[in-house]
Amino acid sequence: MNKLGLLLATGAVLLAAPPSFAQTVGSCARGGGGNQPQPVWILFDLGSANVRAADKPKIAEAVKTAKDRQITSVCLVGHTDKLGDKVLNEQLGRARSRAVAAELVSAGIPAKDIVIAVDPEAFGDMSLGNLDAQEKDRKVMILFSR
Repeated sequence: MNKLGLLLATGAVLLAAPPSFAQTVGSCARGGGGNQPQPVWILFDLGSANVRAADKPKIAEAVKTAKDRQITSVCLVGHTDKLGDKVLNEQLGRARSRAVAAELVSAGIPAKDIVIAVDPEAFGDMSLGNLDAQEKDRKVMILFSR
């Protein structure tokens, strides 16, 4: 392979690499309160970590809020419903947070200002019968702090 081909191949790999986020933690400040913007919920389809087109305006509004309010830290808490394996749900919650983080970064939020957390399986081991697959549990909460 010639130098140009190698350079192009390397550049393609660098462009495809996921953004690096500040850190991954077990939890973060829950935002809201008198001085902080209220949390934003981004909902997901069952078993999916793909951001819905319908939720992209919410992400754009969250970016605008963060910039307007001079937010210095955005915490993304990935959630899942109660269906499925706990370990897989934790991975899915993290993948959902990363998907939202990638949208925030592409809209101008610095990756260093994003913290990813996971809170899988709403209500832990408690079974809610046919309510175990609630759409409102399949979300990423966007929390703001300064």
